[in-house]
Amino acid sequence: MRSYPSPHSIERRAKRPQLLSKKDANDLLSTPMVEIIEQPKQRGMRFRYQCEGRLAGSIPGERSTDTTKTHPTIKIHNYQGPGKVRISLVTKEAPHRPHPHDLVGKDCKEGYYEAELSPERSIHSFQNLGIQCVRKRDLEKAVAKRIETGNNPFNVPMEELKGDYDLNAVRLCFQVWIRDTGTGHLMQLPLVVSQPIYDNRAPNTAELKICRVNRNSGTCLGGDEIFLLCDKVQKEDIEVRFFKDSWEAKGSFSQADVHRQVAIVFKTPPYADQTIREPVTVQMQLHRPSDKEVSGSMEFRYLPDEGDFHRIEEKRKRTLGTFKNFVQKTPFAGSTEAQSPRRIAVPKHGALRPNTSGKLLLLPKYFRTLPGERPGKIWKAL
Repeated sequence: MRSYPSPHSIERRAKRPQLLSKKDANDLLSTPMVEIIEQPKQRGMRFRYQCEGRLAGSIPGERSTDTTKTHPTIKIHNYQGPGKVRISLVTKEAPHRPHPHDLVGKDCKEGYYEAELSPERSIHSFQNLGIQCVRKRDLEKAVAKRIETGNNPFNVPMEELKGDYDLNAVRLCFQVWIRDTGTGHLMQLPLVVSQPIYDNRAPNTAELKICRVNRNSGTCLGGDEIFLLCDKVQKEDIEVRFFKDSWEAKGSFSQADVHRQVAIVFKTPPYADQTIREPVTVQMQLHRPSDKEVSGSMEFRYLPDEGDFHRIEEKRKRTLGTFKNFVQKTPFAGSTEAQSPRRIAVPKHGALRPNTSGKLLLLPKYFRTLPGERPGKIWKAL
């Protein structure tokens, strides 16, 4: 009776890596190909409109810093000689349609870049490339322009070019042609596409950044109110994340606590161990759940719980003697020697008048001077 392989054995065979023959391996290693060795930086660049009257800037490389500038770079393997490169913008999602935004800069025309490659070098860097965005009302016109100029690297059918476009994200598409040594004709190498580049102006794709906080420490019990200033965020798509090793927690706030997309008022979460005796330093950062993007982290210190944080009970136990001791120790206390009490004159009810013996007699109230009356009349009456 004939036996058939089980489904599990078929699945195991399908998962086994297929070994290449020596000839195929050599052919693969010797085939010319294009590799992106320096990807464009995904975030931090702003797309510019033509009406802004400013240069669109230069696309930085992924490893670019304030002191060391890098730019998108490709390397052509297994080939040395003349060639041509075209760089254009395509959509983030597959199929990669030609993007309506324009690539601008030196050697750019009709929204794409094209130049001859130096035959002496295999590594080529592109420094003067910027992204110029189009307005939504000009979107259809820009797509039609791509078709007219033949700028459709992946040959996407016309019916698929219609529809919505993500205007906040693009990719760089590299098309490279080399000279065939046998026929002398130009031969196109397989296309390569970069990682996405996001418009830093859009809150849902912009780079996350903590600019300032009003305090960077709090009790391990949590509940401390913190004011955080940041770059633009979306109130429904942002979190404040605290973490250390395997512990992680989120700050507590509502959408109403996000002010004009640039400020967040939140309360700190309690630390994992609320019995700590020494301050513990953790990390705090912004987190965007939609694309898992995070900001640079900053330190936050959890302090031990002292029970009476504001020392209210200690203040209640202070007596009058404690206050006197405190006053005597101040530089403004003055001399502590006993001083004689100050005499204060207390007026009596009634008025005084002199008599013939030179003594003062008490004048009853009803003999006092009335308003508008001279005192001489009273003395004559007496």
